Amino acid sequence: MIFEEMLREEKQEGRQEGRLEATRENILELLEELGEIPEDLQTKFEDLEDVTKLKVLHKIAAKAESLRAFEEKAEIYFNSKDKK
Repeated sequence: MIFEEMLREEKQEGRQEGRLEATRENILELLEELGEIPEDLQTKFEDLEDVTKLKVLHKIAAKAESLRAFEEKAEIYFNSKDKK
């Protein structure tokens, strides 16, 4: 029974990591349409482990007219989350 639970947990962790990676890739694909993505911005996505925050960033990226606009709105989002 314990072995089965361990396998289930590993499977769930794999799915979660897959969701994170897919969402990161989707954001980067959208931003690449706007120009060359700075390395520091790419690193921030790689370090982010919260799929909910990544989903919000994905929506911001989809609506952004430029990389600068994306970064400004993303910063506003993170600053508002930090205050809560």
